[in-house]
Amino acid sequence: MAEYIGNIHIHSSYSDGHNSIEEIASIAAQCGLDFIIITDHGTLKGQQRQGYQKGVLVLVGMEVNDYANHYLAMDVRRVIAANTGRPQQVIDEVNRQGGFGIIAHPFEKGSPLYKKSKTYPWLDWNVTGFQGIEIWNFLSQWRDGIKGFFTGVWLLLNPAGSLVGPYPEVMAKLDEYHIQGKPVMLYGGSDAHGASVKIGIFRLRISPYDLCFKMINVHIITASALKGNERKDQETVYSALRRGRSWVACDYYKNSRGFRFEIRNEQQAWLPGDKAEYQEGMYLYVYTPFPARATIIKNGQIARVSYGKKHILRNITEGVYRIEVHIRHHLTYRPWIFSNPIWVQ
Repeated sequence: MAEYIGNIHIHSSYSDGHNSIEEIASIAAQCGLDFIIITDHGTLKGQQRQGYQKGVLVLVGMEVNDYANHYLAMDVRRVIAANTGRPQQVIDEVNRQGGFGIIAHPFEKGSPLYKKSKTYPWLDWNVTGFQGIEIWNFLSQWRDGIKGFFTGVWLLLNPAGSLVGPYPEVMAKLDEYHIQGKPVMLYGGSDAHGASVKIGIFRLRISPYDLCFKMINVHIITASALKGNERKDQETVYSALRRGRSWVACDYYKNSRGFRFEIRNEQQAWLPGDKAEYQEGMYLYVYTPFPARATIIKNGQIARVSYGKKHILRNITEGVYRIEVHIRHHLTYRPWIFSNPIWVQ
């Protein structure tokens, strides 16, 4: 197996981002990323820039809809028409093209300093057929944390301080789908724009790409290594993302490379996104590359909290399991890793 680090939900100068895709890829390479997914608003023009750049695999999807119900359309070839009032039609069109889609930043809080607390929430939870939910969005949560002038200054100086972790509402919604047996996977996005604002004689960069690429990343596990072949590697990355062979991590304090979550027995191991047939003697194994606090979630409830680098829950029973990890930073634990689930049934 091989592990790769990527960053998704990125905007370029083809929509409301500041930099070109070539410039973004160069920054991603400097930050040690293996792949990025550009998701400009309402356009796939960036697909002419797909492929390897500076050693980084550049993939291009798009973000659909405007004032609400934002949807990330991945692995599509034709522009998906916006239909904010009927997001099911957007989901259906992505599926017709053989792509997959992610509900973006569904539970934003807003900031009084941004368009009178304007948010872009997901409003229609009667939809079906979507493949994932963005549980953690850096730009969205950074903006949500700005409650006034002083918190705004603080978060400009310490942007990671805004990352309180996925909101409880989104994790409860995700657990609800998992308990129902629905293969809805979790993802995290930077929502990087590289935009800037002018304050007096100063111009401050908001969501700079180099910062965003150290924040909310997606790590994938693949059966084989990427070969440097654009078409085949694109299929490999998208396949891992579709299957949920991945986790979301804030790599700012410590890089989560090397994290593993498996359900095991004597003969084999199952990875995130898998469905395993229950057998006696199964156990859950988690490895964190640095000592951390790992919380094992079963059917939406805490099953065990463990400290260290190796975390084991023996003789597990039927249910759906996922992992949340917090890492110690100074005097507190900060949210770090959120895994996709494994079903034991």
